[in-house]
Amino acid sequence: MLINDVLHESSAGWWNKALYILDKLFGFESDGNSKLKRVKQVFDQKSGEHVIYLEYRVKASNQSPIQTTLTRKPKVKADKKAKGSK
Repeated sequence: MLINDVLHESSAGWWNKALYILDKLFGFESDGNSKLKRVKQVFDQKSGEHVIYLEYRVKASNQSPIQTTLTRKPKVKADKKAKGSK
């Protein structure tokens, strides 16, 4: 793939190619389970560079979310009278 091919395509085509490359890079199948979005863009004053944060998400076909059980400690208020009676 030449850079000119990417630059002359629509932005949707570019994102799809980027997804395809990332899927191959990380070893996932390109079956529509991956997403790529620009989270934010800033300008680094010190280096004079644009910094673009991308988020790449992929759900493998054989994985599901891990179920966790939240165990919370009960909130017990100390008895003010018992504290000072020693």
